[in-house]
Amino acid sequence: MNIIYIVNFHIYKKLKKLDTVGGIEVTTEDIIEELKIRKHNVWVPQREAKPEWAEHGNVDIICSSSFDPITLFQLYRLKNQYKKTAAIVQHAHTTFEDLKGNILPDISIINKLLKLYVRLLYSQAHLLITPSDYAKSCIESIQKSRTYPVLSVSSGIILKKFSEKRDYREKFRQYLNKKYDVPYDATVILNVGLIWKRKRVDTFCNIAEKLPNYYFVWVGPINESSEVEKASKLKNVIFTGFYDDIREPYFGADILLNTSDEENLCLPLIEASLCHLPVVARDIEVFNWLEHGFSAHKAKKINEFIEGIEKILNNSNYKQKLIENACEQAKKMHDFSDTVDTIETFFKKALKIKKIWDKKRK
Repeated sequence: MNIIYIVNFHIYKKLKKLDTVGGIEVTTEDIIEELKIRKHNVWVPQREAKPEWAEHGNVDIICSSSFDPITLFQLYRLKNQYKKTAAIVQHAHTTFEDLKGNILPDISIINKLLKLYVRLLYSQAHLLITPSDYAKSCIESIQKSRTYPVLSVSSGIILKKFSEKRDYREKFRQYLNKKYDVPYDATVILNVGLIWKRKRVDTFCNIAEKLPNYYFVWVGPINESSEVEKASKLKNVIFTGFYDDIREPYFGADILLNTSDEENLCLPLIEASLCHLPVVARDIEVFNWLEHGFSAHKAKKINEFIEGIEKILNNSNYKQKLIENACEQAKKMHDFSDTVDTIETFFKKALKIKKIWDKKRK
């Protein structure tokens, strides 16, 4: 297939001075690379010269996963330019719930406009792909009418990337010791991700405050806020900012603590599970692929998070059970190779849907 991918994450990174926008960017780049390996022609207009096949109008799929207004404009323009051949497939990694109160202030009028924008953005599609059934339900819930199917498939993880190397733990411990004076044998509770409001830094801080003997380390680009400022005053809380090789923190920590109350998939949970790092996570719908007490410890209240941390640290059998079951589920449900197989199927489906649309319009 000849595929155009619209990728505009550099805009948000430049505006916010970030090294990455997280899982959505990683997943998009991995998909593009894998499609090329599978002998598809992929053109990213934002960074490459126009290929001959695009010059001649031989385009099968126009795809996007970024969510900014420039993406919407480019999608609309390319859709019209290649309307005779190309089907539009959008990766709906971003939902209204995901954006509300994070990128823009949580104000009623702004939220109404944001909801309208999300509808408009995704209305360009012949087919929409979400990273989970939960995200699918969020997209469907704000639509008054739509003519495209919404299908879900996990963003997936390239499994071989998360094979353990002996020096991963040692390197992360050395980093913490040299930069933050954390003892090599300290208990490290890890969180990974961009620091948006929905990630609940306040919960992370409250748990750390009640467990002063453990170090709470958040790895990921920092958005300054009152919650971050408060948490940073605690002696046992560390915000590292961007970390080059995320595998080192996963293998170097003792527990992954995910306090987020809104996610569309959450790659760190999958990555941690593959790295044999036990998980304590908020009990929200999108994390249902992990079962409480079997493959993760789930919590809603502060004392339940603390209970999970203490139980994992003090009960080796419980810890091992969570690790083994979570890793097995991650491999079974989130293999990147299976994800791209499914995306290829969705592309073919989108082309069939376009043909149906075109016949109806005639």
